[in-house]
Amino acid sequence: MRIVESGSVTLKAALIGVIVLLLLVPLAMLKSVVTERAGLREQAYQRVAEGWGGELTVGGPMLIVPTERIVQIDGKERRVRNDVYLLPAKLSADLDVKLDPEPRYVGIYAVPVYLSTVRLQGEFDFTKLQPISPDFSLDSGTRILWSQSRLRLPLSSVGSLREIKQASFAGGQIKLGPPGPGMFPGIEAWVDLSQLYQTPGASFDFDAVIAGSRAVSVLPLGSVTSVKLSADWPHPSFQGSSLPVERNIADTGFEARWQVLELNRAYGEIWREGNVTEEMLSKSAVGVSLFQPVDIYQRGERAVKYAVLFIALTFLTFFAWEQVTRNRLHPLQYLLVGLALSMFYLLLIALSEHIAFAIAYVTAAAALVLLIGLYLAGALRSAWRGAIAGGAMSLVYGLLYVLVLSENYSLLLGSIILFAALAAVMLATRRVDWYRLRPEEPSQTEESYQ
Repeated sequence: MRIVESGSVTLKAALIGVIVLLLLVPLAMLKSVVTERAGLREQAYQRVAEGWGGELTVGGPMLIVPTERIVQIDGKERRVRNDVYLLPAKLSADLDVKLDPEPRYVGIYAVPVYLSTVRLQGEFDFTKLQPISPDFSLDSGTRILWSQSRLRLPLSSVGSLREIKQASFAGGQIKLGPPGPGMFPGIEAWVDLSQLYQTPGASFDFDAVIAGSRAVSVLPLGSVTSVKLSADWPHPSFQGSSLPVERNIADTGFEARWQVLELNRAYGEIWREGNVTEEMLSKSAVGVSLFQPVDIYQRGERAVKYAVLFIALTFLTFFAWEQVTRNRLHPLQYLLVGLALSMFYLLLIALSEHIAFAIAYVTAAAALVLLIGLYLAGALRSAWRGAIAGGAMSLVYGLLYVLVLSENYSLLLGSIILFAALAAVMLATRRVDWYRLRPEEPSQTEESYQ
């Protein structure tokens, strides 16, 4: 029998390595496809946010008290105005989020939207505003314009406001309208504090309905803030400066409660204009994101990340099988199998946009296993060897499915699976003499279909 020198085996192994490198090109294109489709979905969210409402942030009311002083500039008197912000001493926020049963569609992308009732109650401590208070010291010549004060209700998107059921301050009803100058967007009302500031304080009560999507947050503007939030969404992702002190998550929805103190944030109960930024307010927000448990693009991207490793191990298994069984595969056949393996990920992403991810995965994997099984049955001239290859590929894609679903343990499981696969190939070929390989007679490789 002929002796095949190790050089030919080395050359073939090098060619297989080159094929793996070439397959990086379609895999890179697949990653760009996933990124592009995820970007289109994000555009769908933005379009819905423009027409309905996006990630909303609402806060308890803040009092804006203007001050004025006269200064000399170039020999002329100028009036300089500066606002003082007073936050509530106590704030209670109660939000009840109800998802609309009909999501909004932009093309093939469904965007869940919600309507939320917002109840804000609490009180201001006016002792902080009295001129004799050390917390509110005034420069000489500064005048407080009590009658021009404003009560602002922060709201990140005024267009998301659907209804104002109740708006009262200091025991009387107020009319909210567009905001004047100042930090954070929202709605506001003029209030006259000429007499009221001399009292210990005043309570407020707001009841409104807002529309949004994806997330809702609350600014804890009270020195003591209690936030209660409930929603009929079973997959909350709590976010913001602090996590809820209590939460209850069920299949039908969740409830959560936050308790935030003035000491837990970067600003106090009262400050002058310019001392606190809008960014500081936003960073203190607490809330929840309506997490999508089945993010097809995230799972697709995770699957593509493992693609080159699975393709390389598949090729290594085929190459080892060649040396053990003396069944030869041409490098072009490796290339065709590699392209088929790459097509699986494109099929998975395309199908999962229209059907459930699990069904899309099974459909794409079944199509690939059937294709490779039939192809290898013909290439190896053996139906049972094609069936074995198909069974092995079924196991491989079953393991990949576990990796794709496992969000927290994908790295650990992936490392274990890939190590086990490599170890199996090494143990199966540990007795192969790579310096001298003896192929079987041609008659033994040309078997008929069984």
